[in-house]
Amino acid sequence: MFDSLRGMAGLAGIMKDLPRIKAKLEEVKTEIAAREVQASTGGGAVTAYASGRLRIVRIEFDHAMLAAIVEGDSEEDRALAADLVTGACNAALDKAQEMIAEALSNAAGELDLPIPAGMLEGLL
Repeated sequence: MFDSLRGMAGLAGIMKDLPRIKAKLEEVKTEIAAREVQASTGGGAVTAYASGRLRIVRIEFDHAMLAAIVEGDSEEDRALAADLVTGACNAALDKAQEMIAEALSNAAGELDLPIPAGMLEGLL
């Protein structure tokens, strides 16, 4: 019986702090949106940059790799290029998700919230 009362008191405390929590989440959302991460494939042949909004913002190609694909112009070359671009984009998006999870975990710690960071991701 007392455990449920403690839980209710904890919930009441969180509800009281809701404006502060919302303000912090907005601050984190703005900070995350302004950040970028990058990931490369093929030893740096393709580098993709992802934002904190989980969007690919740009892709850079190594000039030598790009020249080889253009000169070769075979189906295998195009397939390799597509694989490298896809891999770089997916790796950059994975890094962006990790960055978001870390930022939310830090925010939860600063707010003294007993909530796992994974539960906060849906609030952004």
